[in-house]
Amino acid sequence: MAASHTAQPTDEKMIDELMNKASVWMGKAMREMNCDAPTNVTSAKCRSLSQETLAPMFLSAFAFVQLQNKSLRLLRTELSTVKSDLVKSQKAIIAQQNDLIMHKDKLLASVQSAVTESVSETVKAEIRTYSDAVRSSESVAQFSTEKLKSAVKSAVQEEDRNKNLMVFGMLEEGSEDLSDKVQEVFGELGMKPATDVCRVGKTGSKERPRPVKVTFSCASTARHVLLQARKLRHS
Repeated sequence: MAASHTAQPTDEKMIDELMNKASVWMGKAMREMNCDAPTNVTSAKCRSLSQETLAPMFLSAFAFVQLQNKSLRLLRTELSTVKSDLVKSQKAIIAQQNDLIMHKDKLLASVQSAVTESVSETVKAEIRTYSDAVRSSESVAQFSTEKLKSAVKSAVQEEDRNKNLMVFGMLEEGSEDLSDKVQEVFGELGMKPATDVCRVGKTGSKERPRPVKVTFSCASTARHVLLQARKLRHS
C-alpha cells in the first residue's frame, strides 16, 4: 500500500489537476463563444459554433471526463482504505481499554487480598498474644482490676486531650461572641463543626490576646480540622 501511495499523486494534487484542466477547457470554450464569464454562455452561442470547432472541444471534454472518472475511482479506493484503517484503529483502542480495565481489576483484587491477609495475620497474632497472656499466671496477675481501670482512665484522658485545639492570635474584645469568631475561622476552611470554646489564662490585651481553647465532639474531628488548616496554609 505504501508503494501505491508513492506512485500515485497525492489526493490534493489530483484534485488540483482536475480543477486546472476544467478551467483550461472552460476558458477555451468561452473564447470560442466570445463570452467573458460562464454566466454568459447560452444555448444559442453553443449552436453558433461550427463542427470544426466543436469536434476538438468535444474530444477534449471526453478525455477530461475519462480522467475525472479514473481519479474518482482512485479517490474512492483511498477513502475505503482510510475508513478500514480507522475501524481497525478504533477496535485496537477498545481492546487496549479493555486490557487496561482488566489490569486495574486484577491489581485492585491483589491489593484487597494483600490487605485482607495482612489484617488476618495481625488479628491472629494479637489473639495468640492475648491467649498466651491469659494462660500465664504471671501475666494474669498483671491484668489486675486497678491496672485495667488505670489504663482505661489514661485512654479516656488521652482522647479528651486529642479533642482540643488551641487557637492563638485571635483578637480579644471586652464583649465578644467567641463562638461566632471561631465558627468564622472554620468557615474559611469550609467546615462547621460543633464546638465548645473558651479563652485560657488571665485577661490579656489587644497586643497579647489570650489563646482560645476549642473542644470538638471527638478527636477525629479535631484532626480533620487541623489537616484542613495545614492544607490552607500551604495553598
